[in-house]
Amino acid sequence: MDTKNREQSASQFASQILDVFDDPHYAQLAFDNKEAFKKNDPFPHIVFDNFLPNSVAEQLAHEYPQLDGQDLNFKFHHHQNVSRHFLEDTRSFSQNFKLFSAAISSRSFLLFLETLTGTKSLIPDPYFMGGGAMMTGNGGFLNVHVDFNWHQKLQAWRRCNALFYLTPDWKDEYGGNLELWSQDGSHKVKEVQPVFNRLVVFNTTSKSYHGQPGKITTPDGIYRKVFSAFYYASERNEEIDSSPHFTKYNGLDMRENNTAEFETSPYSEGITRDYLKNLK
Repeated sequence: MDTKNREQSASQFASQILDVFDDPHYAQLAFDNKEAFKKNDPFPHIVFDNFLPNSVAEQLAHEYPQLDGQDLNFKFHHHQNVSRHFLEDTRSFSQNFKLFSAAISSRSFLLFLETLTGTKSLIPDPYFMGGGAMMTGNGGFLNVHVDFNWHQKLQAWRRCNALFYLTPDWKDEYGGNLELWSQDGSHKVKEVQPVFNRLVVFNTTSKSYHGQPGKITTPDGIYRKVFSAFYYASERNEEIDSSPHFTKYNGLDMRENNTAEFETSPYSEGITRDYLKNLK
């Protein structure tokens, strides 16, 4: 293939990623599953297999950010409740991943989520604060928790999560299942395997206990890859605590205070500091 044809092919594929959710198939999928979403136990959620066109999912898997020591923007959360890496800074994404980030923040995908969840006026998070390209390797885990409920930079309440699983050929023996727990946090109700090209969407409230508490058992170089996007709204769901808080783990938490502020947080301030760090 000559240079001109390669450039044309790359441009067509970029358009396929950026416009992927303009396909009427997704509007129909959301409409057909909105009642199931509401009724699913233990809290509103849905699981879609083969969600993205296979060519798009395969390309995203191929271009998924790598833990090769070259990208210093990866963050590593490691304490008694979690052990995993994540990359939330889109400046470090490949071009196609940047396009995918735009696609899941687009008009069409927001309308897909609003139709599916029944939540109006959803707001995407361009910072991917606490989310983005997540990677969990051998021994990694995330204890059961409810998510932080307030985004200081957007000044909005967290309303739902969209989790895109992008590890090809994930094997049962690796573990790493997403667990959905009862609304009082007392017991597991459902497990979801992190199989390739699966999307999980669920409402986030003060009762939506979930996690990946079982430690992963993968060979070296194999990671549980999930691109996590969180969505917000100016209106608070009645099942969301009225005061901002950080992630609340369903177990031992060494933090003395889990309360957050409305105006700002060290995490949100860190995003701005990182942006300005190279100024002279």
